[in-house]
Amino acid sequence: MRSRLNVRILLSFLAIGVIFLCLSFAFARGIIDFWLAAVLVLFTAAGFGLVVSWSVNRTLGDVVETAQSLAHGVLDRKAGIYAGDQVGRLAESLNVMAERLRQSLDAVTAEKNRMQVILDSMADGVIATDRSGAVILVNPVVAEIFDIDEKSARGKSVLEVVRDYELDRLFREALASGQPVKKELRILTPEAKIFRVHFTPLKSPEGGVVALLRDITERRRLEMMRTEFVANASHELRTPLTSILGYVETLLDGAVDDPELARRFLGVINDEARRLTKLVDSLLDLARIEEKRTAFRRQPVDIRELVEKAVRVFEPQARAKGLALSVEMPDGLPVVEGEPDLLARVVVNLLDNAVKFTDRGSISVRGHAVENGVELEVEDTGPGIPAESLPRVFERFYRVDKARGRETGGTGIGLSIVKHIVEGHGGQVRVESQLGKGTRFIVFLPGGHPS
Repeated sequence: MRSRLNVRILLSFLAIGVIFLCLSFAFARGIIDFWLAAVLVLFTAAGFGLVVSWSVNRTLGDVVETAQSLAHGVLDRKAGIYAGDQVGRLAESLNVMAERLRQSLDAVTAEKNRMQVILDSMADGVIATDRSGAVILVNPVVAEIFDIDEKSARGKSVLEVVRDYELDRLFREALASGQPVKKELRILTPEAKIFRVHFTPLKSPEGGVVALLRDITERRRLEMMRTEFVANASHELRTPLTSILGYVETLLDGAVDDPELARRFLGVINDEARRLTKLVDSLLDLARIEEKRTAFRRQPVDIRELVEKAVRVFEPQARAKGLALSVEMPDGLPVVEGEPDLLARVVVNLLDNAVKFTDRGSISVRGHAVENGVELEVEDTGPGIPAESLPRVFERFYRVDKARGRETGGTGIGLSIVKHIVEGHGGQVRVESQLGKGTRFIVFLPGGHPS
């Protein structure tokens, strides 16, 4: 079947032929002369040609403009279909192609957005480079860790972005070998952090490497703490056990027959057993506090009353050592929301340390209202703490004077318990000290309205 365009052209020629025949007949009859007939035929043919040309150009012009719009990425425009001829079918095909391109582009955009959401949601850092080593992608985790802008990082080298020679070397090694590489790296960000990095070469024709950075700093810190805890706990448990076993063996070897010597040895065994029991109880207390630190019972606590009760417990010990024990707790201190027994444990542990390690002078307990809470101070005139030991006094089993700590029956866990209780209540504890002048512990506890 012929197209409409061909039909229009054929009809135009037929119409011109009919007009030519009519004019020839009129010329033969003498109605018009030859030149007038020729002019009329010429103008008629030109008119029909212009009509056909306009009809074709109208459709072709729309098709051309639509094609140019597609070339510039405008996929919403459609070509008008004015006829069912070849040009009309071309316009229809162009419209179908534009619709399919738009659907494909929408699918690619949606996939890209999904991948970007996945990258943005990852807890690990991702760095991707091309075959030349230039960065083509970093996710928000990397941008936050290294304090860089994601867009400005693109096109730079790994060394320019991260400023770590070992990481840059491993990128180049993975790119050259084409094999995955795994490594633990210590990188300054600016503080030192430990990362487990997995480098995977890309198998695409473009090449490149993708690195996955997992921050394991906290895990390594916990592992180190666990190792130190096991070592310290073993040492602390071994000391009294060794002493007990030594005295028991001596008694079994014949010392039991000497009543005075046996009594003295049994006294030592009793002291070491009590010390061992106290150490185990302290460890269990610390474990329980750590387990429930985010779920402490909350009730209004009168800090002044709590401190005065704790001070009365230590007054006999202070008098026995000739120490002046004073309390300065003004009226109207804010009420603290917390667990009374645990907050009392904080004051008791601090006073216990102060009385044990202060041989002369005084111990003062003070309280005052501060913004959003209460500050408690326990200050003594004891020997003080060296500056290098101040950051470690709240660690488990840490003792400034190990020998004296054992003599006084200390376990090295009391201050660690204080720290866990205070932080579990949303507060903070710190220490200030000078050798030979004494020590002051400051505890901040969040509080509300005055009591």
